[in-house]
Amino acid sequence: MNDLDIPSLFLPLPDGLVITSLAASKAQLVVHIVCTSPTARCPLCQQSSERMHGHYARTVADLPCAGQRVILALRVRKFVCSTPTCPQQVFTERLPDLVQSYARMTNRLREAFIDLGLATSAQVCTRLAPKLGMQVSASTLLRFLRTVSCPAPLSVRILGIDDWAWKKGQIYGTLLVDLEQRKPIELLPDRREETVTAWLLTHREIEVISRDRGGEYAAAARKGAPQGLSTYLILLMSFPHREDF
Repeated sequence: MNDLDIPSLFLPLPDGLVITSLAASKAQLVVHIVCTSPTARCPLCQQSSERMHGHYARTVADLPCAGQRVILALRVRKFVCSTPTCPQQVFTERLPDLVQSYARMTNRLREAFIDLGLATSAQVCTRLAPKLGMQVSASTLLRFLRTVSCPAPLSVRILGIDDWAWKKGQIYGTLLVDLEQRKPIELLPDRREETVTAWLLTHREIEVISRDRGGEYAAAARKGAPQGLSTYLILLMSFPHREDF
């Protein structure tokens, strides 16, 4: 095993990518990486090309190592497309297994931030991340979390409906909760009667609906889940004073 094979044990890379050098400082560890594949595929016509046009440097953040921030310095190559009719005459090689186009962090760092955000919150994550050797803003983390898709619920028997704010005081959506599982199952883009009704019509198994006194939700329940009217539950909550908790 040579010296350059040792870092790869701590920093696994996709096939075709190799570490050429390391540069360490108190603040961070910079890892220089190149792609050894002789060809690249045009993203437009999908034709392989081995005619290199040039290269440029690209830096992206990666998962930390022993609490130290890690930066990948990528030597990214440009190729000439071998298809004469392709409008993409020159293209940049893609490294989708490591980092997405135009992204400033690797796929695995992005996934780590999503896991942290789901386990905590955007604000808590931004305070915790620097202690782990990572940096992220709350707005960036929220953008990541909004791309996470949750599997559609197979069935729900007791449903909770309430509104929530996309932008407080201006834009509201609808939050649907499985009250037996005690977890959110859907976010609707607004709180209109038609939107909620359309969702309810796809879940005929609903037996109980818990909601506030909103007229839109009451009408939606009557139209979308008439089978649940006999067990329909309206919660008129009178919260105790804060000091009672």
